[in-house]
Amino acid sequence: MNDAAHSPAIRRIAGILDRMRAPGSPLGTMLSADARAPVVVPAPIDLSLASTTAVARRLEDGTFRRVRPGVYLSTAEGGDEGYLGRLLAEVRGVRERASGELWFSHSTAALLHGAWLYDVPELVHLTHEFHPHVARADEPLVRRHHTSLPRRDRTAVHGIPATSIERTLVDCVRTFRPASALVVADSLFRLGADPGTVSRIMTESKGKRGVVQARRILELCDPRSGSPGESVARMAAVDDGLPRPECQVEVATVDGAFFVDLGWEDAHLAVEFDGAVKYSGGEYGDPERVRRLEAARQHALEDAGWTVVRVRWEELGDPLALGLRIRRAYERAVDRRRAAVGRPLVVA
Repeated sequence: MNDAAHSPAIRRIAGILDRMRAPGSPLGTMLSADARAPVVVPAPIDLSLASTTAVARRLEDGTFRRVRPGVYLSTAEGGDEGYLGRLLAEVRGVRERASGELWFSHSTAALLHGAWLYDVPELVHLTHEFHPHVARADEPLVRRHHTSLPRRDRTAVHGIPATSIERTLVDCVRTFRPASALVVADSLFRLGADPGTVSRIMTESKGKRGVVQARRILELCDPRSGSPGESVARMAAVDDGLPRPECQVEVATVDGAFFVDLGWEDAHLAVEFDGAVKYSGGEYGDPERVRRLEAARQHALEDAGWTVVRVRWEELGDPLALGLRIRRAYERAVDRRRAAVGRPLVVA
């Protein structure tokens, strides 16, 4: 039997994960890079002993927030705290008022599993095995999906029913915009999605909407991506015609070995993503010291014959321009490498 179209990509991803998990792997720590404080859905307030007057007073002074009829959250736990706070509050509201079986899915499940999200609409996704017959106008932040969900594809995250990490990955790569899909796929594989199970779900999804895109995302996927910015920059480069770069390329320099975010060995070209968080201080150290270390690192890479392209967060918003910039740098780097190889060796 011939392999499914996605099989080569799955084998490549499985090989990357095996190397990351190997004893002594310098990239092993990346597997726990997302092991920060878990995303926890806020608990509802027990109002069984509260008077309606007291509840009204708490709503007025902002201490309580009503997310569904009879479902109230403390603003300290589930108030308007930006994208994440609003989504988690909506998850709690939906969960408390649910009258039948449901599983949070797609981007909502990815969030619960701890994945990175990039450029994803602020919606709560639910999957049912029956048609819920709920008017979308009544739930503007909710999207309901009606499909079969094998037991294998069901789980719970901190007590909240959700699609499994593998089913979540496939749902996302089929339905997200490409860059958003790649960010989630990179992240979920690193968080433990099993390539074999993903492959089986992909095979079962043959003929469904978005499967062709899903195959392409898996071809680009790399669990060694260190940030959403790196994933988006990788896609921008490939979309502009470059071969898929390697992530976490080890480069030997006089100052020791460095791992560059992504690069092409043939061109000695590295792309480094400069997320603003690394210069924010706190746990990341003194910003000026961080900048000095970054400058020293870049000089060492350049002395080793590598060209370094630095990408800033704001550039991700124009992937066409970013891809063109990286491609032009690649072409110049290839020309320099060819010229260097053509020069006669100088013997001291």
